[in-house]
Amino acid sequence: SGDYVNEEYSSDSDKSPLIDAGNTSLDDDLDEEMARDGDEIMPEKDLRGDPHQKYPKERGKTFIAVAMLICAGVSNVIVQSVVHEKVPDQPPLPDFIFSLTPYFPYGLTITEYIMNSSFAAMALLILFHRHRWIVLRRLATIGSLLYFFRCVTIYVTQVPLADPNWKCSPKLHGENATFANVLLRGLSVVTGLELNTGGKQTLCGDYIYSGHTIVLVTSALFISQYSPRRWYFIHYLSWLMALIGLFLLIMSRGHYTIDVIISYVMCTRLFYMYHTMADMPGLRISHLNHHRKEIWWKLFEFMEGRSLRPLPRRYGSPFSLRAFIALLRRKSYLQ
Repeated sequence: SGDYVNEEYSSDSDKSPLIDAGNTSLDDDLDEEMARDGDEIMPEKDLRGDPHQKYPKERGKTFIAVAMLICAGVSNVIVQSVVHEKVPDQPPLPDFIFSLTPYFPYGLTITEYIMNSSFAAMALLILFHRHRWIVLRRLATIGSLLYFFRCVTIYVTQVPLADPNWKCSPKLHGENATFANVLLRGLSVVTGLELNTGGKQTLCGDYIYSGHTIVLVTSALFISQYSPRRWYFIHYLSWLMALIGLFLLIMSRGHYTIDVIISYVMCTRLFYMYHTMADMPGLRISHLNHHRKEIWWKLFEFMEGRSLRPLPRRYGSPFSLRAFIALLRRKSYLQ
């Protein structure tokens, strides 16, 4: 972008700045309450007018990202259906945390209720964020990457059941053991959203890494990143609920401890790398930025190509009161 690059600071220069700090004018419509909240106020050349011109919605890219997330979720179920046939019939692997904690079979159900609540809170936050289309696009992009990576890891390595008391659906045998039947079984599980609370048939073997942890940790990350900076209680509560959910997940033997650890590392590293690149546009073009070698870099450039500054923590109703009143007046006029 010409706003951040000139002859002195080219992509080949060691002095390539992280962000242009030459203009310090403030957005005239930034309310005092948000300014007191300590949110970032980034320099811009012209901050008057429609704020969405500075933070383009790009709804089309958001729809693509959501479609990717749906595809990744369905792919996980299909791969899980394939892996279900390969689960070793052996005792659980040794696990240090298992040896220290009692077996609590209801922990998985509680974890899934916590997970659903955390996801609902994150969805509500995104709905009322002023730049909801950008936040939703980032959530869907990061989530799809995490679940596509998970498709690979659960397929390449199968481990015995962590809970020997867990009742898995019967495996296919003989003439029924066809790929078509495996595929149809996976698609039938989609209606239950892969959750124990869905009451559907249970597929087993998708351990490394934990999908429950993806939802819990990603929800906490987005709530902390995009909620008001002074909502310390909400930030701590979201992480506390995530930790409780992860602890109960291990106690229920729903996952091995290593599944949870790997999932936490994957979620946090991808979230922090993605947002570092999104918030520092000058860093994207630097030859010193080794994240440009990431397998997902081209996808990132497509999704964030026009996002050239950090998103402010600002909020508003997704529904236009003026448009609603106009609609009511039009209906009354037609009557």
